[in-house]
Amino acid sequence: MFRTSVAFAAARSPRITGRFRPARRHLASSSFAFLACWALVPATASAIEIVAIEESWELNVGEPDAQRSAPQVTMVTSPVGSLDGVYFLFALNHQSHPEYAPGGMQVQLWNGTELVASHTNQEEEPLHHTNELVRWVQRTELKDGQLIFKIHSGESDSWGSFGGDSLKFSFASDLNNLNGYLPAVAIEESGVNFAGNRVRSLTLTKLRWTDSNDQVYELNAPIDVDADLDP
Repeated sequence: MFRTSVAFAAARSPRITGRFRPARRHLASSSFAFLACWALVPATASAIEIVAIEESWELNVGEPDAQRSAPQVTMVTSPVGSLDGVYFLFALNHQSHPEYAPGGMQVQLWNGTELVASHTNQEEEPLHHTNELVRWVQRTELKDGQLIFKIHSGESDSWGSFGGDSLKFSFASDLNNLNGYLPAVAIEESGVNFAGNRVRSLTLTKLRWTDSNDQVYELNAPIDVDADLDP
């Protein structure tokens, strides 16, 4: 399913520790409705093979603290529906590998409890605009035997446009499709891990997936991930 020896040498490290570990979420009724809709996908089209998934996210920042690089957010997504296999982290307004650094963005590739690799965006500025809205898309894709994860279509006042090759992984995979993906992993595991009082909302605005016949599907049911955390 995931051949780390092909492209990377894995370094062992705690999965997500200390200040970088978002709290697990209690799903609201809107979340259950959203997940119920997703559960109908294989029931209504059992023959389809999903080959690409996009999560569209919005982070609404109230009053950031640039000196403390606050708030800090960690996003989690898995193509296999759990954190026991391969999954990806996207850190906003901080970096945690190889050591903590404030500001900017970083993507990390994990295989269970092994940190495989990380890529850091060249932007190192912390969020510093009041009432700032940060938008981005997390895309997971299977293409020509490669599993690809990337951030794209990112935009914010502090960072401008962001995403692309600097926030991307691509490596050989034994996966045949992405049918094991579960949006609950992203919803429950993602969140504000520092200074949640400075965040008004963190919202999954849209889920978009593509099958092997290039048919595109969408679910538009905004889910606000609870940001009411202690600073």
